[in-house]
Amino acid sequence: MRNLTDIKSRIKGVSDTRQITSAMETISVAKMHKAHQRYEANKQYFDKIRAVIKDIITRTKDVTHRYIAEKRGGRAVFIVIASDKGLAGGYNHNVLNKAWELMSEYSERYIFTVGQVAREFFEHKKAVVDVEFTHATRDPTIRDAAEIADSIINLYDQGLMDEVYIVYTEPETGAAAVARSMKLLPLSKETVIGGIEDAPYKNEDYYREIYYDPSPEAVLNELVPQYLIGVIYSALIQSVAAEHSSRMAAMSSASRNATELLEKLRLEYNRARQESVTNELIEIVTSSFGTENRTATER
Repeated sequence: MRNLTDIKSRIKGVSDTRQITSAMETISVAKMHKAHQRYEANKQYFDKIRAVIKDIITRTKDVTHRYIAEKRGGRAVFIVIASDKGLAGGYNHNVLNKAWELMSEYSERYIFTVGQVAREFFEHKKAVVDVEFTHATRDPTIRDAAEIADSIINLYDQGLMDEVYIVYTEPETGAAAVARSMKLLPLSKETVIGGIEDAPYKNEDYYREIYYDPSPEAVLNELVPQYLIGVIYSALIQSVAAEHSSRMAAMSSASRNATELLEKLRLEYNRARQESVTNELIEIVTSSFGTENRTATER
């Protein structure tokens, strides 16, 4: 039989843990909704920039630009977004493993990490983290996204890299969060245009409808950095939403497990208490019966 004091101590510990997991679940719900609201508030502006870039590429004949031209050097930069802490189910595991798998295809790679867990993961893999952006996953801002975008644009403009990828997590309604990767530079139809190949884009009259001053290339110089800021900000916000969604599910599961364990412990406590009371009664009866026998013998 387990000691009643031990069981009571165990019940208190599990009960305290359940209070913590329930509080963390509530906090994650609030932060997840906040992240979604911030994403939607900025989505319209960046969608407009994306639409203009799409028009330049699809409606301008023979447009050339360093942000569009494919390079063959095989030097790739990977921006990997994870979190600053765990307790989020498989959130960090999924996105980091996807990034590591993608990196294995490149002989020369540069790693930019967002989140402490990402840095620790690559250090464990004996991989050098070239740039670390701290605190960007706690409360992402446009300034955070601009800082990351400026870093990769400067390196890309200097010819120090050939491709830029971002690896993040996308929350999905009614399903677990999914790790995603996107090619940021050079721009491609798959990421910017979405693979549109409609007939109007092949009509020369269609190209004559839009003119850019001073030139499409000059407009791209201004818009591409803004586009990258929008994409990176979107990835940061979606990753935060996915993190809190995963943590909410993990804490909800932990709270349910704690509740089930408390029920078992309380049942075990009641049984142990009943057994203790029964043993005490048996001892009292036995002691009383022994006293009566001694008294009868003496008589």
